[in-house]
Amino acid sequence: MDGKAPELDGGFFVVSLPYNQEMWIGWALGALLFVFGFFYSPFWGFFGLMLLFLNTPHPFAQELEEFKTKAGNQEYLRKYAEERGFSFERFWLPESLDGLKNNAGEWHFPTPSKYVWNWKKPYDADPNNSILFEHPFMVGAPRPPLFTLRAVYFTLGLIMLQFWGAALIVKYHIETFFSLFAFLIDFTSSQALGIFFGIILIIAFLYYVIYFLASLSKSITNMQMVDMQTSLVRSVAVGEAELIGQARPGPHGALKIFVDDNPEMTCEDVVCYEWVREDFPAQGDIPDWAQRNLFFYILGKTNKLLDSLYQNLFNIVEPHSHESARQSGGVPFILHDGSGGIRVEPSMFERIHYQVPLNVWDIGTTRWTLYGLRLGDPLYIHGEVASRTNSELAEEKLDGMLGNSILKVIGNVDPPGQELIMIQGTEYSILAYSYSLIETLYLPVLYLGVFFMLGIV
Repeated sequence: MDGKAPELDGGFFVVSLPYNQEMWIGWALGALLFVFGFFYSPFWGFFGLMLLFLNTPHPFAQELEEFKTKAGNQEYLRKYAEERGFSFERFWLPESLDGLKNNAGEWHFPTPSKYVWNWKKPYDADPNNSILFEHPFMVGAPRPPLFTLRAVYFTLGLIMLQFWGAALIVKYHIETFFSLFAFLIDFTSSQALGIFFGIILIIAFLYYVIYFLASLSKSITNMQMVDMQTSLVRSVAVGEAELIGQARPGPHGALKIFVDDNPEMTCEDVVCYEWVREDFPAQGDIPDWAQRNLFFYILGKTNKLLDSLYQNLFNIVEPHSHESARQSGGVPFILHDGSGGIRVEPSMFERIHYQVPLNVWDIGTTRWTLYGLRLGDPLYIHGEVASRTNSELAEEKLDGMLGNSILKVIGNVDPPGQELIMIQGTEYSILAYSYSLIETLYLPVLYLGVFFMLGIV
């Protein structure tokens, strides 16, 4: 691709200032409000900090937007296609041309359409060995800096709170709360109120712990993406590998899904999927057992909440609080990065992470949500590359002359300290605008602890 790829290694600290007029206006207003609020009103000080947060771009934002603009240049893309013997309209996947609006599960750079795919020889390279624009070999692997201006804003907020003696105010209110709590227990001569408040505090604590672990788990996965070098399909070797490419049809083609066996709820060109059905109670309905004992009804709701939090931490898709049925499946397909294709076995992956649902149907009090990977979609895989059996090669009539054609990607056994996973999206689309774990989690928690310690002391 013409032009220099953006530098996406943030290092230790990066100062990222606004790069357009609207952001500069918001940033300058936020700075003025913070200075005013620091000395006269903590409310306006925090409002100013919020404006600074909102108008401070990610360190990579400007150069990535410029790179997107270059990659989306119509004349360049037209020439690129014609050099490979195709028209502009047939070479590019239409939904990939407007990468400025796409989410983490879609293309952010133009990618080849089905007219370019080699249907007869899916393991061969694309014309001119053209690697996908969104591959790390082309755009680079995003590595967020440890600290940005967000860390400075956190520090300014803590200093302002100390300047206003806010820690002492919080300490006073905490003491007032516990005094009121003790008074209510003594006044009612019952432990029921104490148990109720205790449950609330425990739920809040568990929520924070689960949120912390979920953030930590996600960050560990992200760090694995950053630290592990992405391999090209044409040169990948047997063993643990990271691959990024486009989902293309394998020997079994693709599926047409009938969600819950309903001919009115379908989706075509799917290679792996998962749908969930949720049955919501009619509004205002309370089960008979809950009417008999409201305490158990509250416990039931609490259990639902904790179950949703647990699923959010460990499951492959978002939690569904009223889930009544779930089904998943798929067929072997090809991951192609332009240099070549390799067979992927979705049934042999323990973790498959889908992004935005393909479709959602709401009928009465029932909702069906369909997730899936379709032909042409971007795909990130951290998996195990293994040799295919002779019977598998014979089934496709492969002679083994092409190295990547005799391999397959699986992910059912994690190596020590690693988590094999298949994610809808690319390394760029998942990590491009992320922040470091230190800045997003550890630093705020540290400052919060310091704040309360100062209040207690």
